[in-house]
Amino acid sequence: MDNTKQAKEMSKENGLDEAINQTYIGIVGEEYAEAGEAEEAYQGEYKTDEDFVMELLKECGDIPEDLPSYVHIDWESTSRDIMQDYSDDNGHYFRNL
Repeated sequence: MDNTKQAKEMSKENGLDEAINQTYIGIVGEEYAEAGEAEEAYQGEYKTDEDFVMELLKECGDIPEDLPSYVHIDWESTSRDIMQDYSDDNGHYFRNL
């Protein structure tokens, strides 16, 4: 099955945009891509790893919204560590299942 057809079929099942499913197929491979797992793994679209990680940690409650200005976080290093559990392509982020 070609990727485009597979992505279209997955979109009918999981409601994600075909481009997102196409990206997921590219990350995990045609033989491993399943609609339910793509939906579960998809984290959203972000410009950089740092943007993704900042949002992720804020949503988890690990970083307070009102972080004092004198506290500095090395987002590059933090994102490098956290991205070991995630994959991205074309700005689309997926949790490694």
